[in-house]
Amino acid sequence: MRLIPLGIITFLLGGCFFQPVEDFVDQMDDQYFADEFNYIPTEIKPYDKKASMELIWENKVGDNEVNNFNLVFSEEFVIAATSDGSVRKMKINSGETVWKKEFSQKIMIGVGGNIENILFIAEDGYLWCLDGKGEAIWKIFVDGEALTTPVINNDKAYVRLANYGILQVDLKQGDVDWRYIHSSPSLTFNGTSSLAFSDGIIYGGFGAGKLVAIHQKSGAFMWEATISQIKGVTDIERLNDVLSQPLINNREIYAASTSGDLTAIDRRNVNTIWTRKISSFKNLAFDGFDIYLAHKSDSLYSLDSKNGKTNWRNADLQYRRVTNPIITGDYVAVGDFDGYIHLLNIESGAIEGRAQITSNVPIGKNIHSMGDDKIIGMDMDGNVFYMQVRNIAEEVIEDKSTNPEGNEEDKIEGTEEVNSDIDEFFIILE
Repeated sequence: MRLIPLGIITFLLGGCFFQPVEDFVDQMDDQYFADEFNYIPTEIKPYDKKASMELIWENKVGDNEVNNFNLVFSEEFVIAATSDGSVRKMKINSGETVWKKEFSQKIMIGVGGNIENILFIAEDGYLWCLDGKGEAIWKIFVDGEALTTPVINNDKAYVRLANYGILQVDLKQGDVDWRYIHSSPSLTFNGTSSLAFSDGIIYGGFGAGKLVAIHQKSGAFMWEATISQIKGVTDIERLNDVLSQPLINNREIYAASTSGDLTAIDRRNVNTIWTRKISSFKNLAFDGFDIYLAHKSDSLYSLDSKNGKTNWRNADLQYRRVTNPIITGDYVAVGDFDGYIHLLNIESGAIEGRAQITSNVPIGKNIHSMGDDKIIGMDMDGNVFYMQVRNIAEEVIEDKSTNPEGNEEDKIEGTEEVNSDIDEFFIILE
């Protein structure tokens, strides 16, 4: 473990530049004082419970072995897939199955798109597009490995490849309109950032700490910005990819690198507005004022979007392999490796709610907020769950004589699954 002399930190804290020094100390804790070799998950700690979560329904899609899956949902339906080739459409309010499809090929990544154009990539390298009834519209061979869920924007489908290529595919016919290729370092992480879209421009993170803008209609390169400078001599030391989805806020765009910085760029002139030392592999969350970020150590941060300064930091979940953070009502929510969903007060960062979906089964890396009080997601066993979030003040207060601290977690393990056999039909697709 690398050590920084305590006297130096004490001297700095006694100075007049408290905020920069406070950020520095937080980074020392996350980067140096956290045990970078053991990565032992922090034990669950007691907390002052002010919010609760109730499982509305749970529905198992299929058997699952990978963590690259996402959900497509609307106000009425949710669609999910698992690696064994299962794709299921469910009613959002009840979890009841509308239809289920079984593919002979394993599914490697998905689902993406929307309710009427469902995208996923199979083990044999084909990108599939299904309609809202689960019928195949088209499939095309993708020449390369995809590590990020395909997406739809302006009636086009987009696929990011592991070699930093991007494909634009016509949504009606499945024809490839253009292919963008970007150079990459000799060694990169096994992942790519999701794409962001605005004003006819595509934004994506790349290796060597780069953010790139691409013309959406033509696929032409527009500009490149440095989010974080690479450092070190060896390839491993110089690993510094931008894996978080770029976050757009009017003229500004934010992106975080894996070994360096969170940077705000002016989209009009590519000038750096501000940058600060912090590293992340996860997507950013934004409430219109502040940015919420999971550090690579799994400490959670709230940062002022105007300057990147820290509003709060919570290190209670270090190395618990948290999901992308989301905002639901007055809370920042994350899942973790042990099946927990945690609710952090959006103003203070204090944990105020917790529920365990199932023990020893990680929550998938993508959970989603629906409205101000619902969370939908999928665990690594292929179970889709839909949860209600409530402020404790809105509930009937029970006798807490047996638990005066009020820090019990919501136990929802073993909830009965939806009986969905009535409306389900089953088809094998080759």
